Amino acid sequence: MEKRDCFELLSAYLDGEVTATERRQVEEWLSTDTSIKCLYKRLLNLRKGLHDIPVPATAQSSEVTINQVLTRVNRRYRLNWMLGGAAAAACILGAISGLFPGNSRMLEIATTQPTELTPTAADSPLMVALNNPVIEIPKTAVAPSSLSIQK
Repeated sequence: MEKRDCFELLSAYLDGEVTATERRQVEEWLSTDTSIKCLYKRLLNLRKGLHDIPVPATAQSSEVTINQVLTRVNRRYRLNWMLGGAAAAACILGAISGLFPGNSRMLEIATTQPTELTPTAADSPLMVALNNPVIEIPKTAVAPSSLSIQK
């Protein structure tokens, strides 16, 4: 039998979850095998240590904690409903406004004839000169290309 199987059987024996046949098997191991007896003592110490761990005192009762959790869940649920309702209302308003295009500013802009704009220096305070710069840009000297390297 593998060590893992022995460990599981010993653990079940400590928990009282073994059959009569398995109980006799474990008791026989404990009386004859020193390594199994050592493992059994370690499991007993571990079990005792787990039972002796102090439980920290809570600052508030479990009812208060449950109420706080439920309040938060309800708040999130209501927020989701409000956001969903706002999105639905926006969609409905958009659909309704699309049915009545008479006072639509966008439609008015799209249907007007474009006028030709010819800005003059007096009309526009900002002038952009792309092809004719305002100040002369000096040309840089071109370095001679060295195609051949002298040895």
